Amino acid sequence: MTGTDTTGAVPVEYRFRAAEGDVRHLIVVFSGFAAPNGYHFAGKSLNDLRANVLWIRDDFDGHYSYYMCRSMNFDIEASVHALIENTMRRLGLTHEQVSLLGVSKGGSAALYFGLKYGFRNIVTVVPQFLVGSYVRDRAETGRYMLGPDMPQYHVDLLDGAIPELLKSYGGQGRNIYLFTSEADEQYLTEINPHLQLFWACENFNLIRTRSELVRQHGEVSGYNLPLVLGLLSALSDGAQPRLGFVENGDGQVDPVQRQHYLAELRGTEALTAVLNKQDIRGNNLILSGHAFIPGESPHGEFQSIKTLVAEGGGRHWEFPLATAPAKHTYSLYFDRFARDYADGGFEPQEKTGISMAGMSGGVYELSVRVSSPAEGIDRRTKLVARRPFDLRRPFGGLEISLIGDEKRVRLIRRPIIGHFSQETAFSLEKNWLKDRTLHVEGVFFVHGIEADAHGHASYYLVLRGQSTYSFRLGMSRKPQAVRPHVRRGDFGTYDFAYFATSGYKGVALPNAAPGDYEVYISMSTGGSLFSASAGGITLS
Repeated sequence: MTGTDTTGAVPVEYRFRAAEGDVRHLIVVFSGFAAPNGYHFAGKSLNDLRANVLWIRDDFDGHYSYYMCRSMNFDIEASVHALIENTMRRLGLTHEQVSLLGVSKGGSAALYFGLKYGFRNIVTVVPQFLVGSYVRDRAETGRYMLGPDMPQYHVDLLDGAIPELLKSYGGQGRNIYLFTSEADEQYLTEINPHLQLFWACENFNLIRTRSELVRQHGEVSGYNLPLVLGLLSALSDGAQPRLGFVENGDGQVDPVQRQHYLAELRGTEALTAVLNKQDIRGNNLILSGHAFIPGESPHGEFQSIKTLVAEGGGRHWEFPLATAPAKHTYSLYFDRFARDYADGGFEPQEKTGISMAGMSGGVYELSVRVSSPAEGIDRRTKLVARRPFDLRRPFGGLEISLIGDEKRVRLIRRPIIGHFSQETAFSLEKNWLKDRTLHVEGVFFVHGIEADAHGHASYYLVLRGQSTYSFRLGMSRKPQAVRPHVRRGDFGTYDFAYFATSGYKGVALPNAAPGDYEVYISMSTGGSLFSASAGGITLS
């Protein structure tokens, strides 16, 4: 459930997920900077936890606030606190049945609210303690929280907010779990000077990570996510883990073993090629990702050459790629020892993408070739995708599809006018042509192929004359228009089988040559492409 709480002086946006079974616990999640859509841990990461979860968005007047203040007015804090208390009251929970979770900025909020308002459990990852000084250096947030001039006494007040609470209460009566790492660039200023303030807390737990896979502030939470989830699961069931001082990760690396292993790996046939981002623009492919020869040469770094290979039907096409910087490869592709492939990325040589001009129709498997002439290495491997995707675009008389998953990536180029099936239900409900702008809308589905979701298919408007022009169409859920076309005995769902030009505003045709055109609607779904005739038009 997504909503906005308006019981306090300031509206507070939130998401809520109810508990499973009889778990009587609430996890409150505070977000860090640049959280996706304003919410941290709102994807699949907390799915296996059975507790109630309340995510609170730190977005007030379009600014971050650490869930505390604007111009040193703490009505934001009061409103956030009221949302938590109202949620607890509705669920019939006490402060002992609540766990606060946050990373970075959210970690600061978890500490602040947990210490100030008596919440029992606090799980905080790389928090900032000196909030005033930290936001002063982030001017937009600083001016919002501290006031336009960011006076020093306001900085000092926020710097003392969390430390003073610790000095007053010492975390007594709390279960506090602090995750940190000396590799965090903020460790020396934010974490280390304040650890002594927790010594009065009977169940203070410090988890300090030493690992080649954690090299900066933003990597501590991802590395420790399994342990964070384990703690939250235990706390949700009423347990209170006592970890004490823990150093996790493998910080001891034998440089001789590392060099030997990576040199051996370099000598194998291993090659990595992973697609991270993809798009189709006209007749061009926009592809970027990681492609590199694993391992490490004992003789130093050497420049590599990268190309994209498309093969299918006995045809072979090869396109040059540009080498690009790559981040976090040491953790993404960890193989016994961390290795930073700083130049392990690839992208098109031109910003407009990889041109497929002159490329014939067909189905092509994509692979990447990487060579290092100085080392005598020339290897090729299948291109795979980090996340499954299915892109389909019209281009003149062609449909261009790019479809990928963790096993392969395929490029499909085929005529955009497809199969005319007897199973097709088609009705052109409305159409008009005004000043070279053409609008069409109607019903199009194939019996037996369900149209039960917005992305069930791709619809195209096709004009075929001396030249062929094609355009993407949108789709809408219009069950009242669709159901009269469903034949008796078919219990499929086709509610989203209604196509139309974007915004029902029509498609502009300023560059189409004058003449007579046959009009078709095509529907692409799965491995099939179906078409239906929609009459004709004349462009003058």
